[in-house]
Amino acid sequence: MSATFDEPNLIVSAGLVPAVALAGSVGIGAMAQEWLTVPGPAGANAGAKVMSLVAGMAAGADTIEAMGLLRHGATGLLFDGIRAPSTLGTFLRGLTFGHVRQLDAVAARTLVGLHERVDLLPGIAESCLIDIDDTIGRVYGPSKQGAEFGYTRVRGINAQLATISTPAAAPVIAATRLRRGAAHSGHGAPRMIADAVATARRCGASGPVLVRADSAYCSAKIVASIRRAGASFSIGIGLNSRVREAIAAIPEDAWTRIEYPWAIPDPETGELVCAAEVAECRYTAFTSRPVKEQVTARLIVRRIPERNADKLQEALFPVFRHHAIITDSAAPLIEAEAMHRGHAVVEQVFADLKASALAHLPSAKFTANAAWLVCAAIAFNLTRAIGCLAGGALSRAESATIRARIINLPARVARSARRIRLHLPSGWLWATSWLRAWQHALAPAH
Repeated sequence: MSATFDEPNLIVSAGLVPAVALAGSVGIGAMAQEWLTVPGPAGANAGAKVMSLVAGMAAGADTIEAMGLLRHGATGLLFDGIRAPSTLGTFLRGLTFGHVRQLDAVAARTLVGLHERVDLLPGIAESCLIDIDDTIGRVYGPSKQGAEFGYTRVRGINAQLATISTPAAAPVIAATRLRRGAAHSGHGAPRMIADAVATARRCGASGPVLVRADSAYCSAKIVASIRRAGASFSIGIGLNSRVREAIAAIPEDAWTRIEYPWAIPDPETGELVCAAEVAECRYTAFTSRPVKEQVTARLIVRRIPERNADKLQEALFPVFRHHAIITDSAAPLIEAEAMHRGHAVVEQVFADLKASALAHLPSAKFTANAAWLVCAAIAFNLTRAIGCLAGGALSRAESATIRARIINLPARVARSARRIRLHLPSGWLWATSWLRAWQHALAPAH
């Protein structure tokens, strides 16, 4: 056997052809060129640079240097405007906070355009779910701007996301913010929630919108912002003394047993739980605030029997662990509690991003990393759209699965009679899905 790198007509990521075609039909590059006002040479051809970043992330690049994967083999025959990694790094470092907000506007419009073209969120007119949460991107060394020790007790930078989903659709990213590592979870959440609800409305959410969050987001300002946006809320609440008193006042016959279709891990102990009990009562939250900021809503409580860890003897009386939420949803008790547990879907988005573009925050400059996060969100939504075009299980698959089956597909480029033809591997298991995505992405927009 022998090996030489001498074939100029091969590409590794043939699925970028339908992905970039879809991005072009939505106008990602054109919008970035119009909206971004980066001065000087760094801002020249901003649309091509943003498209290079998004395409590289869609193909699996997780650092600026890895963007070089767009420049190998015959890729230059298929795409115009590919920029070198050094050029993309200079572009990112030239952005300010205002430019990141301009890029946020491009990301929001991109999501709306993708939904109009692909129907990313089927059923959004009937019901819409918005989840907000944050995570820490770990960094090593204090040289990165904004790197601090946060609630996870590791040095990192805080990334906040708002996602949109429906009962029939996997989540997409509606808004992003990069914050210093020690930022409180709720910092900046009212503005992000307003942006996410506005984007959902532009995507066709004419019915009820429910905003879900964990107890770190339980504050009067956040609830007020949700109500101003015309949405309902379902937010976890900490077990302070007043909440415990309210739980203790619930009659024993008010508890309803619920059975899970499969065992789920308890969020505190990790123990598998197959059943629990739920109940509700009226509760007024934020009583330390002025009366007009206090919120009277449903307090829904789920209780799980405390297990005897050493199993040496049975408990003399039952002891329970409680998990409480406040909500103004009109759904029945069982449905409202189950709907809030669905908030965990946002964790899948974080895991997806950390396994791809958000595996690293590649620059020492904070605003460059903030722009990187926005581009990662655009690439995530674009990959989700390609999965929806491919159909079947890929419409709800993780980005890594879509990349492996649709995007990172090797091909040989042949040219004949002024036409380019891609020769793809014979016997590819997902050939039908790939061709379906190809045909829909390259079809004229209606």
